[in-house]
Amino acid sequence: MEGSLPDVKERVNAMTTRQRRRVALVLASLLAAVAMVVPIHAADARTHPGNLPPYHTFYGAIAYGSDGSSGKAARQKNKSMAERLALQRCGVDTCAVVASFTKCGAVAHDGDTYHGGVGLSRQAAEQRAIANLGGGWVVNWACH
Repeated sequence: MEGSLPDVKERVNAMTTRQRRRVALVLASLLAAVAMVVPIHAADARTHPGNLPPYHTFYGAIAYGSDGSSGKAARQKNKSMAERLALQRCGVDTCAVVASFTKCGAVAHDGDTYHGGVGLSRQAAEQRAIANLGGGWVVNWACH
């Protein structure tokens, strides 16, 4: 007999089962999407600027004396410490600081005069030293 009561119940149960599967699939998909987003936010929290260690600026200096004596200091906590150490390492009374820097410093010489230059790279500092002197060649450099 077509359309009997047991047939109708089976059809209703079959439709209900299909709907449950669809709902379960949608919920599982949403749960998976949320689970993917949560680790991204957790990674962002670890790299937030407030959670990073402090950035330290280091200072350096190069000193030269009239007799060619030189001294340099790098990775010092402040500019005055770097300059004082460079002068101390130069070792003669005629020493003067020719370059103070936070990244790179260089000194150029033309046979008579020493002149310093600073830059973000060794090459930039060397070019600046030669330009400041108006020629010559690089005799010393230091970078952090």
